[in-house]
Amino acid sequence: MELTFNGRREAISSIEELGLALDRFDEEPQFELWASVPAGPVMCMLRNTGNAWLMYLRHEGDSGFNSVGQSSGVGAAAYTLSNGQVDEHPLSWCIEVEQCYKAIAYFFVNHGAKPGWVTWHEN
Repeated sequence: MELTFNGRREAISSIEELGLALDRFDEEPQFELWASVPAGPVMCMLRNTGNAWLMYLRHEGDSGFNSVGQSSGVGAAAYTLSNGQVDEHPLSWCIEVEQCYKAIAYFFVNHGAKPGWVTWHEN
């Protein structure tokens, strides 16, 4: 699997390496994280302190899915992308940061599968 963290790529070959990488990433309060498998789907995690959400794309050009939180989450949170662009997305898309990490691990272990225990909205 390949990870792209705030625009920097790194190859991950074991669940242990992924765990160490996620621990490193967790030290940053804001980030853009992409996980991809060769010739397969990709998952994106955006984080701004306690707000985080996921996007899952089955293939290039796919409109994909975004996570849906358990609360109504009125309003929006701003996320800074690796290119410096700031995007706002609904708080209702947010799930717990730890759940995002677990979803990234599931994606890795299951070769790009979409975690079924995350509530998804098809875009």
